[in-house]
Amino acid sequence: MDTINGQSKPIVVGYDGSDGSRRAMLWAVRHAVASGLPLVVVHCWVWPYFTQNLGPVTGVEDSGLRREAEKIADEGLELARKTEPNVDVSASLIVGFPSEVLTRISVEASLLVTGTRGLGGFAGLLIGSVSLHLAASASCPIVVVRDDQPEGDVLVAVDGSPESDRSVTTAAQLAKILLVPLRIIHVAPYSWHAADRRGDAANDPVMQQAVNLLPSDTDLAVSQDLFLEPSVPGVIVHQAKTAACVVLGAKGRNTLGARLGSTVHAVLHHAQGNVIVVR
Repeated sequence: MDTINGQSKPIVVGYDGSDGSRRAMLWAVRHAVASGLPLVVVHCWVWPYFTQNLGPVTGVEDSGLRREAEKIADEGLELARKTEPNVDVSASLIVGFPSEVLTRISVEASLLVTGTRGLGGFAGLLIGSVSLHLAASASCPIVVVRDDQPEGDVLVAVDGSPESDRSVTTAAQLAKILLVPLRIIHVAPYSWHAADRRGDAANDPVMQQAVNLLPSDTDLAVSQDLFLEPSVPGVIVHQAKTAACVVLGAKGRNTLGARLGSTVHAVLHHAQGNVIVVR
């Protein structure tokens, strides 16, 4: 079966034992089974950078820093198999910082799945630095999971950029896998001259560009909404409240030189549900 971006590559999920990574794991394993893809559980550990005393501790059975890291990787593997016994899953323990390791192996993944914050994050943060880094740097689409069993349609926000076009394809394939409708929205800058276009999605060139990317033989239920509002991220965050996830490109037309656009940055921080960022 094709992957979410059209290549035969596994889904990769980062796991560190935190509540956020457990939710990411649960979402990833269910999606792996639904899409017929293998799942790779990755646990990154940094202790070899700081000490050679990786254990075991003399006289203490099953001890040491290496063993603790192995236990976390094994825990993720067990959680995946317990959730979906038929899943094709393996685990990898990799030395390195999570942001660097997961960015590197995203080249070999169809989808990268992460929680909002790991064990090292501050409790007050809405999204951790690792997830934000991956959204800006991953080579494949990245899912930031807040809810492991979301309900609703797949929402994709478009703006006509190349990243937006790729997000439409990703969203359509995801909606097909989940057997849910696809909802396409375009938030155009508001002006008094454009006020009579409110809601006229059929004549919006950006919307039509997105619709034309959908397979002609698809039986997917598709709806379209055009919004003329001053706050693009505000509309997306509000519309995403009833969606299983929101999909959007990493940057838009007016984001020269940036790896991550301001709209995506705002949606990642404020959306209540899951967010998929496509480069």
